[in-house]
Amino acid sequence: MEVKDEIVARSEQLFMRIGVKSVTMDDVSRELGISKKTLYQHFENKDNLIEAVVSTHVDRERQMMERICSKAIDALDEIRTIGVFITAMIEDVSPSTLFDLQKYYHKSWQLLIKKQDEQMINCIVKNIEKGKAEGHYRADVNPGIIARIYAKATYLVVEEVANPNSKFSRRELIWELHNYHIHALATPAGLALWKKYNSEMKYFDTSKTN
Repeated sequence: MEVKDEIVARSEQLFMRIGVKSVTMDDVSRELGISKKTLYQHFENKDNLIEAVVSTHVDRERQMMERICSKAIDALDEIRTIGVFITAMIEDVSPSTLFDLQKYYHKSWQLLIKKQDEQMINCIVKNIEKGKAEGHYRADVNPGIIARIYAKATYLVVEEVANPNSKFSRRELIWELHNYHIHALATPAGLALWKKYNSEMKYFDTSKTN
């Protein structure tokens, strides 16, 4: 792995575990066992490093989503697996990580939201079109509108995850989002299949999705 990629990967681990604001460039250099001079050769400042971490994180999410879609049995299996994947992605993230991005690193937060919105809307439009063709989703729904509603709902879930006083578990939040989404879309046959799939629900570590 290139030095720059290693810096981004290890920094992401620190940010996810501890939070963003409390991690300094000194902490990053110590974590990697490199000098601050070397660190600053690759990243001008902490803001640049955070932006690189966010971009890399979202690109990795996109690749994983594409993999999920390519392996899914049908549209409902795809949504179920996306829900499991999102749960796995956020389960070990410190609430302070998301809070810090929102409050102190607005540019990186907006980058995260913009990129995730784009890829999520594209994914859900394709999913709805697939589900309609399979007869699992109603023929009268508008994919473009529903996909945007879904993307905004996902953002609200992320905000709730960032709330350290939230009364809900992350799995509850993701499950209710997808259950609500499918009930708004599905035909009777689709709902029956959704119920079957969720009786078989298994959560997993993202490292095992390759």
